[in-house]
Amino acid sequence: MRRKALMVVLAIGAVAGFASGIWGCRHHREDRRQAFEDHVADVCTRAAERARGERNDRPHVENRP
Repeated sequence: MRRKALMVVLAIGAVAGFASGIWGCRHHREDRRQAFEDHVADVCTRAAERARGERNDRPHVENRP
């Protein structure tokens, strides 16, 4: 009887531990994805601002054949 109760408690603990780990990985992944998207948006914005600034600094040159 005591051995069966211990097996049940350990089985419940194992299932709860795996469920907690899977939930934690999923939750963490969503946070990382949002942080990555924010980082990419910042990099693109800075690159566009830098390109716009460089374009305004250069003198206009016509294309000649």
